[in-house]
Amino acid sequence: MQTTLHLPIARVLVIEDEPDLREAMVSFLQLENMDAVGVSGLKAAEAALANEHFDVLVLDLGLPDGDGLVWLSSQHGLSDKGVIITTARGEATSRITGVRAGADVYLVKPIQLEELAALIRNVIRRMRPAATNQWTLDVTTWCLLSPEGVSIKLTNSERVLLLDLAQVPGQSVSRDHLVRSLGHNPDYYDHRRMEILIRRLRNKAKDLLGYDLPLETAHRQGYAFTSAIEVKGVPLKEK
Repeated sequence: MQTTLHLPIARVLVIEDEPDLREAMVSFLQLENMDAVGVSGLKAAEAALANEHFDVLVLDLGLPDGDGLVWLSSQHGLSDKGVIITTARGEATSRITGVRAGADVYLVKPIQLEELAALIRNVIRRMRPAATNQWTLDVTTWCLLSPEGVSIKLTNSERVLLLDLAQVPGQSVSRDHLVRSLGHNPDYYDHRRMEILIRRLRNKAKDLLGYDLPLETAHRQGYAFTSAIEVKGVPLKEK
């Protein structure tokens, strides 16, 4: 079976001294299409930050070489990064101090890994407001690129479908036209196949992006891509 590769949504540095929890967080985030790295303390975190770029820090407060909250308050080079605090300290004063120190989210342990991944996606979206809602369909590499730079690998049918929709963004394209582009006769085609194709594409995009693809159903007409989209590469029908 061929492995499908996607560009990571974000680079995440997990600063957590409990090995099992750190490994679980890193492994889960990697499964969620994030480039996650784990370290056990503040000195290791500083070394990682000095050598690599990270979009989001997941920071435990009770660390063996210092207090994460004090450390966060002393850091002046994190303004371009999201910060999610994970800690057993649930009192209101700690939450307020954490927010004042620059944390975007304050999570009290035990945490749900699904919630952590969703919060990282939310932070990334706030950090990367798209100047436009420009999507890119690359017909050469069979990829749809989101405004945030996330690459969605397409099947051949998905690529053909999106290519038709990308020619007229914001306008509906009839089901019959799409069926012909896919190489079938509308008179004999089972339109449930197209519904399944659309649903799988939407689900795949939402799993990677954390939000809905701007692919709308035009009732009794067809489908429309309702955002700006650029086509790169040579469309197959022009080859």
